[in-house]
Amino acid sequence: MSDEKSRRTPYLKLARQAPCQAALRLQFLVRLETQMLKSNATSYSLFAIRLSLFAFMIMWALLKVTTPASYGVSDGGTGIFGSFYGINLGQGVVYGVGLAQIAFLLAFLAGVAKFVTTGGVMIMNLITLVVSLPTILPAFVGGGNILFAASFPVFGASLALFLLREHDTFLSFHRKTADASVTSHTNQA
Repeated sequence: MSDEKSRRTPYLKLARQAPCQAALRLQFLVRLETQMLKSNATSYSLFAIRLSLFAFMIMWALLKVTTPASYGVSDGGTGIFGSFYGINLGQGVVYGVGLAQIAFLLAFLAGVAKFVTTGGVMIMNLITLVVSLPTILPAFVGGGNILFAASFPVFGASLALFLLREHDTFLSFHRKTADASVTSHTNQA
């Protein structure tokens, strides 16, 4: 059955019912279809946030693997971990952190274990925001580096995705809430 024909079938059944019954059923079907459209729009929007957060964060994870010296201790100087996070790590540890972060971000992109993966991404972005504040705050009074202010919307997006993780069902291994609500309404009809 084609998609268009399957969508018209409930409406064709209305023509065979009594007018009052048909009006009630039509009202229910319109509400159900509106809910499904809202659910799809929410799911697509949350996927867009998940995909863009992944694209943003995977670059930093790949840099840890391809240029671990810039993050770890090298030639007596401190890398990014030492400068921003106050942790001096060797290049081998940075490489391992990068590989772990890549695996974690791939699980996040796939929508696996959403509480853990979206929560982990949110915590990573919160930590980055907190350690960047000394660089961001002077930018409001004419100094500092305004580029670090991107940490605010990135954290906001990751917080929104964490709070709405049950509705993030598009291209996700976890499809519980949104599909279940549509199915339960369909079964009541």
